[in-house]
Amino acid sequence: MAPWILDLSKQINSEILGRLSWIGIPTSPKDGSTDCNQKTYTFRLLDYACGEGAISRGIFNYIDEAWGIDLSSRMANSFNQRAAALDIPKRKRMFAVQGDLLAPSSPNSGNSFAGREWFEFDLAIMTMALHHVGSPADAVKMLVSRVKVGRPVLLVDWIAGTAVGEDGTAAYNGHGKHAHEMMPGIHTVTRDGFTKNEMVRMLEEAGCVDVGFMEAEELSQLDLGETRMWRRLFFAKGVKGVQ
Repeated sequence: MAPWILDLSKQINSEILGRLSWIGIPTSPKDGSTDCNQKTYTFRLLDYACGEGAISRGIFNYIDEAWGIDLSSRMANSFNQRAAALDIPKRKRMFAVQGDLLAPSSPNSGNSFAGREWFEFDLAIMTMALHHVGSPADAVKMLVSRVKVGRPVLLVDWIAGTAVGEDGTAAYNGHGKHAHEMMPGIHTVTRDGFTKNEMVRMLEEAGCVDVGFMEAEELSQLDLGETRMWRRLFFAKGVKGVQ
C-alpha cells in the first residue's frame, strides 16, 4: 500500500479519535464494560467499504464489535487476517465479509444482509468510499437504515473542489493522470467530492437529526505517480431519528 494512503488512514483515525463524543462513540476504552446504569451492553460498529480495516482497528478500543463489509473479497480477507493478529478479548469481535449492501441480491454480493444481526448497529461508518458510489443519497439512506434509532452514522470523504497542486493552483478532480497506477479503484470514482450543503441534505433526507459537518484540521497529501496534491477531508454525521 502506498505510504500516502497509510498516512491518510492515520490522519482519519486521529481525527475520529479526537471527535469521539461528537460522533457518538464511547470515550472510555471498552472490554465488554457497562453503561452508566451498570447494565452490560455491546457497542457494535458497521464498517461499510471497510477495506483492510484501518478504521475499525483505530477505534476498536472504544467499541465491542466491528462488523466490516467490503465489495472486494481480497479486502475482507485482509481485514480478517489483520484482526486475527490482534489480541482481542473474548467478549469482543472484529470480522469482515464480502458483499454489497446497495445490491445485496446481486451475484457480486456474498451475503443478503437480511438477517436481524445486520441491523440495529450503534454506529455505521463509511470512509473514503461515498465518492465511488453511483447514488450517494441511496448509500446514506442504506447506512441510516442499519443503525438503531438515536444512533449515528459517520461519513468521511473529500470536500469538493479542494484539490490543490504543487504550484498552488486547483488540481483537476483531485486524482491526476497516473492515479490508476496508484489507486486501482479510481475508475469507479463518480464525483470529485461533496459540499457541506450536499451532505447535510442527504443526511436529513435519510431521516437524520443532529446533523453535523466538520473539516479536517490539516490538508491531506496525495502522491499519485508524477502528481502530488493536497485535499481536505470532511466528517459528516447524523443521528437516526424516529422513522
